[in-house]
Amino acid sequence: MKIAIIGAKGRMGVLATQALAGLREIQGIIPVHSNDDLDQVLESNKPDIALELTSHLSVERNAWCIIKHGVKPLIGASGLTKEQIEEMRRYCDERRLGGLIAPNFSLGVAYMTKLTAMMSRHFKDISIVEFHHAQKKDKPSGTASYTAHLVGISPDTIASIRSPGFLAKQQVYINAEHERLCIDHESFSRESFAPGIQLSVSALSKLSHMVVGLENILE
Repeated sequence: MKIAIIGAKGRMGVLATQALAGLREIQGIIPVHSNDDLDQVLESNKPDIALELTSHLSVERNAWCIIKHGVKPLIGASGLTKEQIEEMRRYCDERRLGGLIAPNFSLGVAYMTKLTAMMSRHFKDISIVEFHHAQKKDKPSGTASYTAHLVGISPDTIASIRSPGFLAKQQVYINAEHERLCIDHESFSRESFAPGIQLSVSALSKLSHMVVGLENILE
């Protein structure tokens, strides 16, 4: 497979390049930078997968560009609305084009999300607190908003903290009258996202429909 990495110079782009260089199924990595013409890059290189790692400002435009070129999208940037995701899912499913939208590439977060969704069937009082580094611009985070959507609570209820003391941390409190469960996950380094990126690329090669959430490709 050939894979294009959009946002290759960013911290996540550099990490993804290093993580994917070691996969046997990857035959070539095509770096895409902010001043590149994405249409032209996809047309001339014809990658099998395009990994989008830019920002909430450009993710929708880039995602549609990837999809309309018939390239499998792997969307890691946050910022897509529920309506935008559903439109992309329909488009991909009608054309049997595999895709994956992953609000977070951490395997720990994927299992956290999976467990939270399971428990929401029986527990309705759920609260989310998320912590990120001070440079993170979106609030709440894409991961927290995705978790809130899964369990049916409003993103407006999410508590968001921005501080130089964190990289990424999320707590989910699941409350009942006589008990409480707290699921706590923290990434101390972006290296925690590398296994999830590798897993996503390997799984995406076999998909013929759009999947939302890394937890949905876990075995």
